Amino acid sequence: MSSKDVTIISIAGKQNAGKTTLIKDLIPKLKEHGYRVGTLKYNIRKFDIDHEGKDTYKYSSSGADSVAISTQSEFVVMKKTAKPLTLQEIIEAHFSDVDVVLVEGYREDDYPRIRIIDPQDTNAVKTDSENELLLVNEKTENSCFSIDGINRARDFIEKSLKIT
Repeated sequence: MSSKDVTIISIAGKQNAGKTTLIKDLIPKLKEHGYRVGTLKYNIRKFDIDHEGKDTYKYSSSGADSVAISTQSEFVVMKKTAKPLTLQEIIEAHFSDVDVVLVEGYREDDYPRIRIIDPQDTNAVKTDSENELLLVNEKTENSCFSIDGINRARDFIEKSLKIT
C-alpha cells in the first residue's frame, strides 16, 4: 500500500473537547471492521518519550541524530529534525501500512474532519457537510459520546476511505 492510499481524518475541537476520547473509542470500532488504523498527535510543542538515565536518552543527549528502540512486538524511532515535518512527510515515512490515520491537532488542508462541539454550539456552528461531521460532546457520566455518535463517526470515516 502506498501512502497515497492512506485516508487522513482530522479530529478537531477545543482543548478538552474529547478528541483523544473519540480517537480511543473509534480505534476498536474501525478494527472490528477490518481496517488498519494509525494515530498521530500532530504539532505539539514538546513531548518526552525518553527519560533521563535510560540508554536511549544517553544516546540522544550525546548527539545521536536518530535513536531507535525495539522489542519483539514494537519499534520506536526518535529523529531530530532541522525543521518541523509536514503531515504528508510523516504519513509517507511512517503510515503507508495503514488504511486510515486519525490525526489530532491538524487543521490545515482539506482532509475529512470530525469536529467536536459543545451542545450549546449546535445551532451556531456551520459545517461543510460533505467533508465534515459535527459530533456533539455529550459529557455523560460514563463517556463523552453516545454509541450512536461513535457509530456516525465510524460511518463518516468509512465513507471517506480511499480503499474499496
